[in-house]
Amino acid sequence: MASREIVWQVPEDLYRELVEAQEKLNYPSLSDLISQAVQRRLAEIQRETWEQEFRDLQRQVRSSGGLGLGQTKEEVIARLRQIRQQVFEEDYARLY
Repeated sequence: MASREIVWQVPEDLYRELVEAQEKLNYPSLSDLISQAVQRRLAEIQRETWEQEFRDLQRQVRSSGGLGLGQTKEEVIARLRQIRQQVFEEDYARLY
């Protein structure tokens, strides 16, 4: 895998904390510790972004009146069965 070099100047106290963490956590090198920390933070950012987009979608669905499945459990089940039947007929109509 190709790699790029980053030159990063950090305050002395942060550098000491990084070195202590590397030793405590038994990382082979400081760059390994930093790489994993960055990867974890990027994963957190992706999860936070996904959650925000999901909340936005929920708001859009609520503001547009919902999914139109019904209010009661029975209405929802009946509507889902109707949708399933329509999908089945559309997908498999050509076979019959």
